[in-house]
Amino acid sequence: MIFPEIISKINESSKIAIVSHIMPDGDSVGSSLALYNALKKAGKDVCFMLDDNIPKIYRFLKNSEEVQKPGKFESYDAVIALDCGDAERLGKAKLYKEGNFVINIDHHISNSGFGNINFVDSNASATGEIIYYLIKEMNIGLDTETAECLYTAIVTDTGKFQYSSTTAATHQIAGDLINNGVDIPLMFERIYQNNSKAKILLMKNALNSLEFYHNGSISCISITAEQMKDANAADEDSDGIINLARDIECVEVAVFLKELETGEIKVGLRSKKAFDVTAVAVQFGGGGHLHAAGCTIEGSISEAKEKVINAIIAEYSHIQ
Repeated sequence: MIFPEIISKINESSKIAIVSHIMPDGDSVGSSLALYNALKKAGKDVCFMLDDNIPKIYRFLKNSEEVQKPGKFESYDAVIALDCGDAERLGKAKLYKEGNFVINIDHHISNSGFGNINFVDSNASATGEIIYYLIKEMNIGLDTETAECLYTAIVTDTGKFQYSSTTAATHQIAGDLINNGVDIPLMFERIYQNNSKAKILLMKNALNSLEFYHNGSISCISITAEQMKDANAADEDSDGIINLARDIECVEVAVFLKELETGEIKVGLRSKKAFDVTAVAVQFGGGGHLHAAGCTIEGSISEAKEKVINAIIAEYSHIQ
């Protein structure tokens, strides 16, 4: 994998900004911090800006405390957007797009191509996988802390290496990261064995809402804004809850509906085999991957549920 145009632009740039999407996940945080640490090591004047706070479980990663909030517009030699399918998903950091040279690096097939340079590899298991190759191509040595960032990006976006996007190359990369100091038991303890009390309460509420449709092949769970508030939960506490609905024997497609305080419903979609959940998400302005996608719908949970379930059932008719 070669990135000559991207590397050339980075090499000629001294002041660089890294940005990623709102509601950051392991891939956005891990890939961004990996590149941030690598570029600092290479002597660049680099900053990493996020509209939202880094989730607590990822704050063990090197230099996570140096992440900044978007402020007033500044000029940069290059703005590198990572793991973001659309400029709107940058939130307030979108202001750095206009008037600056933007390098858009992503693995979402639905990416809108909003950069001056667009590198979108939908075959990559995670944006962290692309950044691994980029750092290697730039001949910036991998230290343990940067390897931990990349491993976090990859292990979370592959669902612990279980999604169909996981390839032999993904495991080879993981092996190299382990050779560069990643401690697997410690990483899993930090990321997967450190749930908050709030998250467990949300799981309980979500399971109480569990419903099945289409002869049991579709499952749906939901959480209200009031339940989020009562549990004193942060956005990150709802991460992974959709797996409760997906990991059921008869289920092919799982839906997770989370009511936001804005009155909108955040929709998560997961599938196991042949069903393309992106085909459903894009109908509501969202996007994602074959087996993992999402969107946001205005209205109540019941209204969003009806729309999404009907769209899934209609999509089923196209593949049967």
